Amino acid sequence: MRKAAWASGFLVAGAVFSSRLGLANPLFLASALAAWWALRRGELSGKRWIWPLLGPIAVFWGASVLSALFSLDPTTSWRQLPRLLVFLLIPLAANLMDERAWGLLAWGLAGMAGVLSLWGLWQYGHGYDSLTMRIRGPLSHYMTYAGWLLLAFCVLLALALLSHFRGRFFFLVPAGLALVALFLSYTRNVWVGLGVGVLVLAACWRRRLLWLYPLLALAVLLVFPESVRDRLWSMLDLRQPANFDRLCMVYSGLQMVRDYPLTGVGLDMVPKLYPLYRRDDAPRYRVPHLHNNLLQIAAERGLVALAAYLWLLAAFFSQTWRRLPQLTGVPRAAVAAALSAVAAISTAGLFEYNFWDAEIQYLTFVLMGGAYAQMEARG
Repeated sequence: MRKAAWASGFLVAGAVFSSRLGLANPLFLASALAAWWALRRGELSGKRWIWPLLGPIAVFWGASVLSALFSLDPTTSWRQLPRLLVFLLIPLAANLMDERAWGLLAWGLAGMAGVLSLWGLWQYGHGYDSLTMRIRGPLSHYMTYAGWLLLAFCVLLALALLSHFRGRFFFLVPAGLALVALFLSYTRNVWVGLGVGVLVLAACWRRRLLWLYPLLALAVLLVFPESVRDRLWSMLDLRQPANFDRLCMVYSGLQMVRDYPLTGVGLDMVPKLYPLYRRDDAPRYRVPHLHNNLLQIAAERGLVALAAYLWLLAAFFSQTWRRLPQLTGVPRAAVAAALSAVAAISTAGLFEYNFWDAEIQYLTFVLMGGAYAQMEARG
């Protein structure tokens, strides 16, 4: 078998099992090694290197290194720098995610999303049905669980509606299970991201998909328990403790940016410094992060890193949206799936720091690179 095929297979397997880091990490490493071998053998010659995304990635790397260099605790920050290698998943996927790989990814995500959704639904029926005990499947945190399912849902719905895979409508079964699990997770940032993801997919496909909005509203009113409706309305109440906690984090994060605008306080330093910047009336004395991608990146790595993050998203969205009308079949479905999923998870990231959540980041970067693979294949 060609080494590029091995690299592609390992990459797809890593994306499918990205919710299980113990499996995903060695699979991605195997994919990178196989891809390097394939490159040495000339199997990847002539491939393009996602030039629009390499600029922001390089700037983000540089800003992160400077942040570690000028960190208030350089030892802590330097230990975080190896994680920057995760960005290599984007060019790796751009070179390996052909139509066959997208087919394998689709069926793999369908199976994994089905398993994780059923796991969560079983948990809901066994006591994980409140804000203090939320469904999370086998994952360590309910927000990671919900964020990963959000990505899988967007991909499966897009491929079911736009692709020409045989039996693609079976994707609607795990997508439906994932949708139920997302609502029962009580994860509001994911609900907002879900709304944006479906809206983007409707723009990519057809406006009739917008009928999903009133159907979802009707399901929330008639099918889901009252606790889901209460959780939904709580997004509008600024006096709700979690909402007020977010506002306090915004205040503290902006103070950090004011004091360290160029390099931030340093990688992994926000949790250590938050008590010093905390408002006196903040509900929590310590937080793991600032629950917002933009604010966390600016406070931790500086405004240059924030500009690079926004540049990365802008380059991805502009390129995929511009090329989408020129594509048909599987390439069109793959690009629309990635566009919808990245829009959804990025919107959710306005209310939760999911950009550096490894389980979510791995799958997101593979989807971004996979979209470029399909655009370049038809370019």
